[in-house]
Amino acid sequence: MLQMTPHELDSIREECRKLANRKATVSAGAAVLPVPLLDVAADIRLLSRLLPEISERFGLSPEKIREMPTEQREKVHWHMRNRQPGFFGQLMMRTLVRRNLQKYLGRLLTTQVAKFVPFAGTLVAGTLGYLTLKQIANRYIDECYEVAKAIWPAAAPPQPA
Repeated sequence: MLQMTPHELDSIREECRKLANRKATVSAGAAVLPVPLLDVAADIRLLSRLLPEISERFGLSPEKIREMPTEQREKVHWHMRNRQPGFFGQLMMRTLVRRNLQKYLGRLLTTQVAKFVPFAGTLVAGTLGYLTLKQIANRYIDECYEVAKAIWPAAAPPQPA
């Protein structure tokens, strides 16, 4: 049975947050360009690659889940069902991206309009693009962290011989 210690999970969460910040910076760069909906397309592409990578790092990719012993796999599925529906799995990626983008539709509309206002609009568009992607990614990281923390047994201390 694969094991991850709480320290390893914390390290993975921090690595994923750094990765999310880098991707959010790319999103901000796409948002400042005055091309309508380019930032939305960039965000969808970034998230469709970032979220599976985060799942993989936490040991929650579909492949890794299939390799788990039955008891652990059932525990993973139970925890995932009790989280936000559609949050895990590459098959649900389009649903997740669509749901999150709908939630942030106000920000997206503001971003699209702000692109055409000189300088200040570009600044607003870039900031909103960065914050939106970062918020979606960090929420996903937190969900993966909570599930991983619940399913990975803490490493047992070594037994004296």
